[in-house]
Amino acid sequence: MEPDYIALVEGCRRHDRRAQRALYDALAPMAMGVCMRYAYNRDEAQDLLQEGFIKVFENLRRLRDPRKVGSWAYRLMVNTCINHYKGMVKPLSLDDLDYEPESFPMDPFGAEEMVAAMQSLTPQQRLVFNLVQVEGYDYDEVARELHCAPSTVRTLISRARRRLKEILI
Repeated sequence: MEPDYIALVEGCRRHDRRAQRALYDALAPMAMGVCMRYAYNRDEAQDLLQEGFIKVFENLRRLRDPRKVGSWAYRLMVNTCINHYKGMVKPLSLDDLDYEPESFPMDPFGAEEMVAAMQSLTPQQRLVFNLVQVEGYDYDEVARELHCAPSTVRTLISRARRRLKEILI
């Protein structure tokens, strides 16, 4: 049975500790999944989770439709992860631009295998891979978000795919 998000959000807005705990319990598994995709390890993911939930509780008053708290919190968690790693994406030199478009089949691998493989990527590769492959951003959107060139995004995604193939296949 799905929680009554309207009641939980209203309770959180009144600073009701039980409602806050219930909302956290309802959203934490989804939020931890997001954080694990971006983090090196569980400890780092838990730090991102905590940072994200601070933002959730601080900004609940801005949420217009309490029924959409799940998707709103998901977006907040993704943005928290992006902001955490944003400064790590550095411009690449022309020598680094060895982009080769390639497909990357993710379906045959289990979630645990993918998370472990993702955690072996550099922070820049992991961030760009998540934004393109998981969140569905295109290269230009990622480049604008991270304040870098689209060629940098293409190179990082290519390297991430290559590394994941080495690990998983």
